Amino acid sequence: MSEIPFKLKEMVGFDWDSLNDTQKEDIVKHIFEFPLLGNVSNRFGFVKCERITENRIYGYFTQELKEEKHRYDNQKKEEKYVDEPFEDFFFILLFDAGLCLLQSRKIKNRSMLTIEERFTEALKKIFKELGINFYYLEDCSLKIGKDEFIRIFNTENILSLRVNSLKGRTIPEEFKIFNPEIEKDRIIRAYHNDDFRHLDEISGSANRGGGLQESKFSEIILHTGEPREIGFIGPNREKTIVRDKIGPSVSLDIDVESPKRRDIQREVEKSFSKGILARITQKVKVKEGRNTTFNEFIGEENDKK
Repeated sequence: MSEIPFKLKEMVGFDWDSLNDTQKEDIVKHIFEFPLLGNVSNRFGFVKCERITENRIYGYFTQELKEEKHRYDNQKKEEKYVDEPFEDFFFILLFDAGLCLLQSRKIKNRSMLTIEERFTEALKKIFKELGINFYYLEDCSLKIGKDEFIRIFNTENILSLRVNSLKGRTIPEEFKIFNPEIEKDRIIRAYHNDDFRHLDEISGSANRGGGLQESKFSEIILHTGEPREIGFIGPNREKTIVRDKIGPSVSLDIDVESPKRRDIQREVEKSFSKGILARITQKVKVKEGRNTTFNEFIGEENDKK
């Protein structure tokens, strides 16, 4: 397998938690069974869809191309013809988080609508038929705060840590290095505060077995500076990397030619912990709360046309 780039999108206006079980099943069924949209030579839609979990699915979004090609016969005479292949883009829908991951790559025919536009059109068609709110897809990114890095550091087996913006800072007073050994704490604090007059970025790593969470110095720089990346041993003994920002581009180690449910689930869980998903969901809901009136106005205007 190799890392495949995806675009991380918010499903603006969509709220999975507000739906009953029947509505949730209807969404999945419609995406799985909905016919291709468009006319011959210009069709598009969802194909080869499967469930990851009760609230998440994956599959391919396909679109038909019209390509002018040529070939030669045995006498080297050129023959022109039109081919109409389909081009597939892998996608993952995390309904419970209101997120979409859509494979990012160039389309062959640049005169066509973008894949995001067609993907959105197909989703809107399905949701409208079911009477469920969905406005559009929007690029999603989230800054991972220090509190999440500290939570990971305190609960996981840490392999690596990178922290910057240390220069000129001092260790926070509320962070106790050797509590309750106050005198020892005071000496070490002064020693490192002097170092931070000259150091700005520090990276540290443990051996394959991890254990960096036992390092006092790693804990000090984490609480003092701005954490940018942390690596730890995740489920099934796999290395997981968390960076200070997620999206709008995300890379997942998935074989999109022969996808396996367990591999997809593993990659999603590596990139989106429960804490991170909760923060994205909260961010989306807050933003939608601010935009509801505007979107309802747009919807009413469009309905009048």
